[in-house]
Amino acid sequence: MVEQHFEEETLLEWESPERVYTTRSRTYFRNLFTLLAILVGVAIFFKEFLLAGVLGALGFVKWALGTNPPKVLKHVITNMGIKTHGHEYGWDQLKDFWFGEIGGQSVLHIDTKNLYPGRLYLLMGKVSKGDISEALSKHLSFLRKPKKDPLEKIFSRVSRRFPLE
Repeated sequence: MVEQHFEEETLLEWESPERVYTTRSRTYFRNLFTLLAILVGVAIFFKEFLLAGVLGALGFVKWALGTNPPKVLKHVITNMGIKTHGHEYGWDQLKDFWFGEIGGQSVLHIDTKNLYPGRLYLLMGKVSKGDISEALSKHLSFLRKPKKDPLEKIFSRVSRRFPLE
């Protein structure tokens, strides 16, 4: 029996912010908190205190993420898998990938086989789609048309109808 030792080889690496960040104006946050105050008031009127608390917490998280710039992370694609956000994902844990755009920034979407996290979102920074496709297509299938889960569909509809800026 011959033992095989595989050395990890870096195929591609790049740095990018950990999440999409856009600076928001005071008007945006004023409109957000006004809308949340109305919804919290309605929830309290109907004695839905848990819902009111959740809405308040979501407003706080939105404010905290909107006022603090993200850290810069390093993403590495190797012959063994992907290293990102302090985690390693082997090729056997990943399904397929595609490219999208969020907030004017190019994003690499990678679906995982595990329930958590169901999808990895990697901002591409200055690396090209061609370089990423070349590194990933050996191990994962490329989807030309992106998948949208039900939550993304709902969010896009709501954000179109209630623009906060």
